[in-house]
Amino acid sequence: MGLNETDRATLVELYWERCKKALTATDNAISSEDWYCAANRIYYAVFYAVCTLFIKKGIPINSHRGIKVIFNKEFVATGKISHETSKILSQLETLRDKADYNVLFEATKEDIMNYRPKADAFIAEIKTLMDKETTDIAITNN
Repeated sequence: MGLNETDRATLVELYWERCKKALTATDNAISSEDWYCAANRIYYAVFYAVCTLFIKKGIPINSHRGIKVIFNKEFVATGKISHETSKILSQLETLRDKADYNVLFEATKEDIMNYRPKADAFIAEIKTLMDKETTDIAITNN
């Protein structure tokens, strides 16, 4: 990804803002018991968190499937993100796909309420990794 540091920082902020807005939209959908919308928005919250990490690290964003493959290779296989945490991305993508593309599938309150705290934990782990990597870079450059 051929971005200068200013452009990269701007994109990181924009994607992180999308992540937070998707969480807010998830909570709004929960309040109105719109489980289909909640399934979509909760997936996108974790997706945008991963996009933020990729941009910060200079990794191109190509597709949802590609992001999962690269995420697992670069962050899970290396132990930077726990395997347990990484499963949340795939599980939420599956839930979102079913809710978006299968009219016979109904996401449930139980589905969403089960994943809501897991999404928070996933996003917090991404944020911690981004903060740690920034600190490591600063220490290395001194």
